[in-house]
Amino acid sequence: MSPGIAHARPVAPGAHTPGHTPASVYLAVVLPVAVALGAVAVQPWLPPSDLLRDSQVVAGEHGSAQTAYGLLSNLGIVLLAASAGAALVGRLALRGTGDRLRPLLAWSAALSLTLALDDLLLLHETATFLPWAGALFGAAYGLAFVFFLVWFRTPIRQELDAGLLVITVAALAASALVDVVIEPPTQWSVFIEDGAKLLGIVAWSAFVMRAAILALDPARPHGRAGEPS
Repeated sequence: MSPGIAHARPVAPGAHTPGHTPASVYLAVVLPVAVALGAVAVQPWLPPSDLLRDSQVVAGEHGSAQTAYGLLSNLGIVLLAASAGAALVGRLALRGTGDRLRPLLAWSAALSLTLALDDLLLLHETATFLPWAGALFGAAYGLAFVFFLVWFRTPIRQELDAGLLVITVAALAASALVDVVIEPPTQWSVFIEDGAKLLGIVAWSAFVMRAAILALDPARPHGRAGEPS
């Protein structure tokens, strides 16, 4: 063999294929959400909506605060903040390279932080600005995710896989649809709406953290940012 040709390394059975999300990742996304929603549905102490909706909204309706109010909503905020931090760490690890994951991680951090701040400041609530503010924010988020999918389609397809993003978009779209269609909301409509939102947040956070872990992998060759789609 000539010195310029590297030995091909055999692929172990069941080894991770670049661009393919392992089934265990999907299980790690869906199972905790299903268990959490099941626990919320059967617990006898509080209405499910008190655990699912934004804690500020619940506390305002009851005229008092309680630690459990908005528990799952607050966990979603924590996950978004953690995914934003992971994306920033991954981007810093690629500093000085032309790696195509750098802009993807920057956008991921920005989207995660925006969603976290939206929940913290209740920007999506229609009363925040104007009656149509909720629909405006929903449309803006939808366009941001579409841009993300289109602009970064090559690294997503080749290194990350779009499966988690499909779950993210479908779950968040379902949440927004229930919010718009069912008025006034009921306990079960809130359960479906915020349960779908939680699934979307967990799927998105898993996608971002997986991208950050990939960026930190020292064995991964750096992809060029300017590679054609």
